[in-house]
Amino acid sequence: MSFEEAINNVNKLLEKLSDVRKEALQKLPVVKSAAFNILFDVVNKALKVLNTVNEIEKKAELSRGFKRICGSWILMKEEDRLSIKKLKPLRILTYVQNEGKVLITNGEVSLELSPSSIKLGLRGRNIVISDISLDSISENTDLIKSLGRYLFELVDTLADTLNRCLKSLGML
Repeated sequence: MSFEEAINNVNKLLEKLSDVRKEALQKLPVVKSAAFNILFDVVNKALKVLNTVNEIEKKAELSRGFKRICGSWILMKEEDRLSIKKLKPLRILTYVQNEGKVLITNGEVSLELSPSSIKLGLRGRNIVISDISLDSISENTDLIKSLGRYLFELVDTLADTLNRCLKSLGML
């Protein structure tokens, strides 16, 4: 089990989102299509984070259990879960192999990606887009736009700290 499997799953999701986004740009007003752009950009950034974590995992060479890396990060492998966690401030990226999903959270904001769905969360409230289609995303446009800045902050902050970790491991 590795983050490479998660990368493949998120790539599949990104392909679906890309097709639906193109359709939205052709058929919907700009105001409605903004939600499609937000989702596409957030998932694309999450994919970049997964690529970084995959490089860190390769460097750490963890077969099972847990290993502290980059000072305050913990890389964990347990049964069907592979995670990288930082406790203060809380940041968690987990890949659940048997469900094929990736979960990114900081305790307040969460992003859950699977090959066919997206779940967005803020302080316990969740939006589930169970079908990546024009209709399912359109009906949640306002909520997606409202959550956009929180989701960008979540993945951007995670990307920055993990890039610093990768650099400290001599990988950049």
